[in-house]
Amino acid sequence: MVGTRALMRNMWAACAIVICIALMAEAQQPAAPEGKTAEQTYKNIQVLQGTPVNVFLPEMRLFEAALGVDCNYCHLEEDRSKDDREAKQTARKMIAMVTEINKNFGGRSVVTCYTCHRGNVTPVGVPMFPVVERTDLDEEETSKAPAPNFPSVDQILGKYAQAIGGEQAARKITSRKITATQNIPTAVGGRVPVDGQVEIYQKAPNLVLNVYHTDKFTISDGFDGTSSWAQNVRGIVTNDSGIDLARAKRNADFYLGLDFKSEYTRLTVTGTEKVNNRDAYVMVGIVPGAGPDRLYFDTGTGLLLRRLTLQPTPFGSTPTEIDYDDYRDAGAGVKVPFVIRLTPGSAGSVLAVSTTIRVQKVEENAAPDSAKFVKPQSKPAAPAARPQ
Repeated sequence: MVGTRALMRNMWAACAIVICIALMAEAQQPAAPEGKTAEQTYKNIQVLQGTPVNVFLPEMRLFEAALGVDCNYCHLEEDRSKDDREAKQTARKMIAMVTEINKNFGGRSVVTCYTCHRGNVTPVGVPMFPVVERTDLDEEETSKAPAPNFPSVDQILGKYAQAIGGEQAARKITSRKITATQNIPTAVGGRVPVDGQVEIYQKAPNLVLNVYHTDKFTISDGFDGTSSWAQNVRGIVTNDSGIDLARAKRNADFYLGLDFKSEYTRLTVTGTEKVNNRDAYVMVGIVPGAGPDRLYFDTGTGLLLRRLTLQPTPFGSTPTEIDYDDYRDAGAGVKVPFVIRLTPGSAGSVLAVSTTIRVQKVEENAAPDSAKFVKPQSKPAAPAARPQ
């Protein structure tokens, strides 16, 4: 039930200071009609009626990650609308229960499936003993330790700008074409990777076009300065709206890394964490109407190592993690990551399916014509087969 398009297309990834890559169009399923609700698009929707389709599919993904299962745990593969499995009936009761509990919090999704399940079908109902017990000496020494002194937001962002080559050099670049390979997620939940070639076109201030080629299909998506769109394998074009459109617009900023302070309503340094065995400062950015983004900057080099985004749904937020690696000078004195890994779903979940972009070639200031970024016309849907 969970489509790759819903999982990833709306998660625009800022790939260093001047790269914005939109991931990922659904390759093998028809696009959902714009403005439709779940029950208008799918059969036998009972407890999630009124849910927009672009929210419904991420919710399904969230349920999977919370329980550590896949679609077939609740649904029959041959017909997902049928009620033959007891787990589906139980899931409806649990959804109603969570909705009722959250009425105590003004309808906010404070309690989610993950609150209890934590990646398991059966929640843990017995208190667990701590793995390591602290001693009085540990607590005394901790209380005496000085509070950590982290650099400010301006200091971290300034070091980042210098690490990639400096703001002046970065703003001299006004367009870019990137050629890369990618294991493109397809099929239900994006669990069938297909090797593909990716062409990424970007032009300041906020034009983006991504084209994905495989030996069986070509799909594309982009931002034309006003709308965020995706064209599937059948040529049908769909548009983002609401929070998804706002996120796409923000991430299409050609100089996003330099503009972080203006893109977020507030930025706060919250501490340090390990990212792929490297120490990183954690900066939290507040996004209006959505979950906060988390930015991880290498404490040594200053480079951006990771960006964690949240897509809100009524039953919690679905996280997407984007890691940046192998920074290189692309030719104009500005470093960009040549390896970008994107992982949707719950961190540590067996269901998390990563996709990796490996940059092969970068052409800067190639000045593609603005007409290249115009949203394509949607092809008419094929007529239904007539009964014989």
